[in-house]
Amino acid sequence: MQVLRYWVSGFVLVFSVAALKTFLVVAFALEQAGTKMATIVGLFALFFALTSAVAYLCFKQVASYQDKMRKKQKQAASEFAAPAAKESVIARYAPEWGLSQAEADVAIFVAKGFSNSEVAEMRGCAIATIKSQLSSIYQKSGMGSRYQLIAFVTDEICAIANETKTEQRQRTSSVPTRRILPLVGRNKNSEQAALQA
Repeated sequence: MQVLRYWVSGFVLVFSVAALKTFLVVAFALEQAGTKMATIVGLFALFFALTSAVAYLCFKQVASYQDKMRKKQKQAASEFAAPAAKESVIARYAPEWGLSQAEADVAIFVAKGFSNSEVAEMRGCAIATIKSQLSSIYQKSGMGSRYQLIAFVTDEICAIANETKTEQRQRTSSVPTRRILPLVGRNKNSEQAALQA
């Protein structure tokens, strides 16, 4: 229905512009009192055809431009969103940790917050298999539990998101952590040296 409305609106606009051009040419350029109706109709047809062609070319250019902009936005969104996905974080660290493909899949499900029974059901295997794979994941990654794995993945996603905000980080002054956080076991000499640094 809306497409039909666009076509009707476009036709009325082109018709109006062609009629206006014809009127202006007849009224000012052909001031002769005896202008024939065939000449007026011919001028109208010419202006209608030219205006239609220009409108069509403009429409195609605008549509092409909008299509390019949509593709750029989708590409930019996918480039930004892809690294921040939990799957991407696990995929990045799985080779480093030495995880098998099955273990990486289980780690993704666990990072997304699924329980062992839910993961077993989705993978079509026994809960004991999932538990065995999880213990292998924890051993290889150095994590102690599913909560540490979830926290690690969440921290990585936040770090990736923060990397895109370089302008904001440049505006804020960085303060060394040792000046903010109290450190246990520091002696007074090292604290004074840290404050002077």
